[in-house]
Order: sequence, then structure tokens, then C-alpha cells
Amino acid sequence: MERKQGEIKKKENLRSDKKMIETVSKKINRHFWAKGKKSYTFEAIYLFGLIGWEIGVPVVAMAYIGLWLDKNFPHQYIAWALNCMILGFIIGGYNAYRWIKKEKTKLDKEDMK
Repeated sequence: MERKQGEIKKKENLRSDKKMIETVSKKINRHFWAKGKKSYTFEAIYLFGLIGWEIGVPVVAMAYIGLWLDKNFPHQYIAWALNCMILGFIIGGYNAYRWIKKEKTKLDKEDMK
């Protein structure tokens, strides 16, 4: 019973996340078209690239830290590089999520004006 409720909550969270992403993308579209920018394609590529950098940089940096830890503090059961890469992915994902949320609030404030 608890497992089923947990799955329902996860599905609801995914739906709300998807809804937030759709809302942000619609508002970004409106924002660019309202300003008269005709090169929306390049702006979209820029935004997706920025999110890629937000995730990629922490993953690579943490991988290097993990390799350094593997070299200087070897352990039989712990793969530092893999664990640090996972941590970097989590940090990068959180940064990207926070950035998207900040942009959403900024666009909401502009729509209210």
C-alpha cells in the first residue's frame, strides 16, 4: 500500500516537473516573440547549451577529483571516480533545476508587469 502511494507521488512529481518545463518553454517563447527576436532557434540552442554546461562542468570536475582520490587514497571497495561522477551529476542537475526555476520566476514577474 505504501509502495503504491510512493509511486503515485513520484508520478505526480514528474507531472508537475514536466508541467513546469512546458510552462517555462512557453513563456520563453512568448518573451522572445514579444521582443521581436526572429532568431529564436539560436536562443533555444543557447539555453540548452547553458543547461548542458551547468551539468557537464560539475561532472567532469568531480571525475578529476575522483581520479585524484583513487590515485592517492586507493580503496579496495570504493571507486572514488564513479562516486564523485555521480555526485557531480547530482550537483549539476540541482544547479540546472535551480536555474530553470529562477528563470521561470523572472518570466512570471515580467508577465505581471
